[in-house]
Amino acid sequence: MDERRSVPGQPQSELRMETATQAAADEAGFTGMPVGSAAAPSGGNGARRRRRRVVPPGWHTVISVASILAGLALWQILAENGVINKTLSSSPWEVLQNARLMIDNGTLGSAVLASAQLYAVGLALSITIGIACGIVIGWWRTLGAVFDPWIAVMYSTPLIASMPLLIAWFGIGFESQVVMVLLVSVFPLLVNVIVGSRQIDANLLRMARSFGASEPAVLRSLVLPSLIPYIVTGVRIAVGSGLVGVVISEYFEGSNGIGGMILNAGQQLNSAGVFLGLVVLAGTALTLTSLIRALERRVSSWREA
Repeated sequence: MDERRSVPGQPQSELRMETATQAAADEAGFTGMPVGSAAAPSGGNGARRRRRRVVPPGWHTVISVASILAGLALWQILAENGVINKTLSSSPWEVLQNARLMIDNGTLGSAVLASAQLYAVGLALSITIGIACGIVIGWWRTLGAVFDPWIAVMYSTPLIASMPLLIAWFGIGFESQVVMVLLVSVFPLLVNVIVGSRQIDANLLRMARSFGASEPAVLRSLVLPSLIPYIVTGVRIAVGSGLVGVVISEYFEGSNGIGGMILNAGQQLNSAGVFLGLVVLAGTALTLTSLIRALERRVSSWREA
């Protein structure tokens, strides 16, 4: 039972507030101390507070390179000591020797050139169609209502399964391979541009139109600059998807590109040749993705400025 008595002349509101404050203090374990007051730090805990160390940006690259070298060294050691089967898993040294042999006889150069041509044409078409169609479909909502269901179906469908149809429609050769690369890489970019076109600030649109700006002028001066981050992000995704399309199309048609080289090496149990093809693809993807990310950082800094 609370023994607190009301003082004559003390308002009841102040009494209730004092009672609630003391109850909260007792419940929190601060009896005899004002609520909200913190205990004095003991043992110099405040002085020993750890601060997050800032790693210089250059060290991240050093750490990444060291991680790759350590992994390759471990792979080589395991292969040399018989821990892993060199016939099935090869070794970095055998991959390097295989690369030197294929460079000398011109096989690697011709495979890289064939895949690069296919990739360049398919990705260029993907970027052109994705940006143009994305702006049109995203800007005009009526067209969006017509094409949105089809885009959703195509985007969620594993398009690799359509390769036999593409071969039947376009024949075995460069055309069907380009269409495969286009289909695999265009939809991430297309969806990004559509979403970006529908995120334009409505206040800026009203302001531009209140000053009598025409539709082409609005698209040129307002929509396109706002879409740059969406386009860069979509292109970054399309770069990786396009490489997948190249390999799949070359698998199906057995061409002389990197995909065909990997397929032939696998059929001959040449694991070094398989890993060499994977290294070429991984290096290409890493280089292109790094360039796109650098461009993305420049675009982001430009927009913030």
